[in-house]
Amino acid sequence: MTVPQTTPTRSVLHIIAHQDDDLYFMNPDLVRSLQDGDDVTTVIVTAGEGDGVNVDTNDPQRKAVAPDFARYSTERGCGLRSAYARMATGDRDRPWQREPVELVPGFVVERFTLVGHPSVRLYFFQLHMGAPTERGTRTRLHELWEGAMRAQATLPVHGAEVTQVQHITREQVIGGLTALLGRIRPTTVRTMDPDPEHDGGVQEFVCSDHVDHTTTTQFALAALTRHREAGHAPVVEHYRSYANRFWGYNLDSDAVTEKAEYLATYSGLDAPAACPHGTCHTCGDRQLGPNPFRSTHMMSAAYRYSPTTDWLRLGPGGRLNAFGVLGGRLAFWTETGPASGEWKGPFVLGDGWVAPTLAVTGLPGGPAELVALRRQHVVGGGITVDVVHTVQDPDGNGFSGWQTLENPDWSHGDGRRQRELGVPSAAVDAAGRMYVFVRDFDQGISMRRRDTDGTWAPWESVGGSFVQDAGTALTTERGTVELYVPGKNTVWRWHQTEPGGPVLLDDTLKTGRPATGGLSAVDSGDGRTCLYFREAGTQQVMAYRQHADGRWPGSGAGLGGHGGTGAVAALWAPERGAREAFLAHRGSRGRLVVSMPDRDKNVSGTRWRESGEMFTNAPSMAYDASGALVVAVIGLDGRLRMRRQLVPRVGSPLGPWSS
Repeated sequence: MTVPQTTPTRSVLHIIAHQDDDLYFMNPDLVRSLQDGDDVTTVIVTAGEGDGVNVDTNDPQRKAVAPDFARYSTERGCGLRSAYARMATGDRDRPWQREPVELVPGFVVERFTLVGHPSVRLYFFQLHMGAPTERGTRTRLHELWEGAMRAQATLPVHGAEVTQVQHITREQVIGGLTALLGRIRPTTVRTMDPDPEHDGGVQEFVCSDHVDHTTTTQFALAALTRHREAGHAPVVEHYRSYANRFWGYNLDSDAVTEKAEYLATYSGLDAPAACPHGTCHTCGDRQLGPNPFRSTHMMSAAYRYSPTTDWLRLGPGGRLNAFGVLGGRLAFWTETGPASGEWKGPFVLGDGWVAPTLAVTGLPGGPAELVALRRQHVVGGGITVDVVHTVQDPDGNGFSGWQTLENPDWSHGDGRRQRELGVPSAAVDAAGRMYVFVRDFDQGISMRRRDTDGTWAPWESVGGSFVQDAGTALTTERGTVELYVPGKNTVWRWHQTEPGGPVLLDDTLKTGRPATGGLSAVDSGDGRTCLYFREAGTQQVMAYRQHADGRWPGSGAGLGGHGGTGAVAALWAPERGAREAFLAHRGSRGRLVVSMPDRDKNVSGTRWRESGEMFTNAPSMAYDASGALVVAVIGLDGRLRMRRQLVPRVGSPLGPWSS
């Protein structure tokens, strides 16, 4: 079927801790959903009252200002509503309808609906960030999650419809979120990082993130698990927050400027003299100061589980298969026949909760082998994360269950180490040996290898430092395995000199600084790999193609690319160069941007074209059984969509969207 330009079934739910988390860490995805007319709901779990002083944190006189926690929470909420109104309508002062809503017995929250735009809603739970106690201390939200306290108090704001302090239990928070999920039935849920990385630049363990971000995500995942038990399987996206500062920024100047405009509205820099909503003295969050650009938080919008581009592949019976994660479970789609263009699925399988990014590999044309991260809540033991592996049935119609490959940091017995695991990369060579790579706690790379007899060797470190959790592995035409991982200032490379040999670190590849969010590498023939990634700060797509003698160029080729974020999918075009490969990525509006080689092989360069709707994660490309190129995405509604070449030859254009 042809996909319409606007799909009214797309519903996006954001679950955040504080009133600015979405503006800092989820924009521009948030504003694109609002601009596209999606049903958009945001839940703010805490009151965000902080230290109660709504004064620029750089102001030397702020220590003399008495804290007013309810007032600061009120003014932050007012700023957020102004930002949403501006993002959705262009008018920051558009009014809101305000009403109390009981989510579960004993837990009443406030719902704001944008007047004239009933699909834009904000829910304020107002749980104290730190409720005062008789002992002069302050309780914290994470204590509620961990069971260290029975209930957390709410903080009513000025002008609230809910005026009484409520004492909310852990079960009521989970139940409230679950009830909201049931009412809204979102197709995509956006939330924060459940397992943030530590600051690798210090000696002792220092978590890079705010504990409220992590705690809110634990509540969100608990509610999503219950929602899944009721038969619902949305796309789930997790965003990095403070850890963005460690890696190359992944927004271009236009995106950063746009993001700053909405943060300026949130902070009240463009507020009128009198609050248009009549709820506060000073509209907005003045702690941000007069310059939104002073915070590096706004320079990126990166997924915690960096999406890969290898999830579409030709499998058993000559049928294309596509793989994803819906509601924490493996989802796969399959063609009904070779190059049929007709699909069935998704089939949602598996137990536990699987992170949104899979590594997909296997022998060409054979069953897929999948590797993922699985999070499990162990009663009495907290959260564990392990690497899991499954193999597709020989007929391509099902999968064996997940088998654990454990975790390279399990021997340390520290849950904080185990939970930082990066997304896996995997490759299978012609002899059937499998290589699984992950970023470990030390921010290097650990590998686990399966030999030809099916036995798995223990995890081993293969080196590296300050690498991102966004690698890609491939098997070359020579039968050797290579791994590429973006780091702080360059891309790291591991390789083999012979099939089955040791995996060696190559220090001869020196690239420009890669943006956070992933990369891709393809075998371009003649023993040469071509690497594609985005340049930090500009988001231009860069290509580095290995020389025939194995050396790497001193600089890359800039290919443009319409901005955007995430890994660039690539397929090599016969008899063409790095600029003329088939390339696809997620552009600045969250839509598919593709470059196809010209029919005339003497015509060089990229020709980027945008089409379709906003989608999640990263696109993938593969040749079908007829040799036609197919490019696929998973939409915000969780549906698989694709475009296929009209004729299976280089230079043929892509046909219309189908699903």
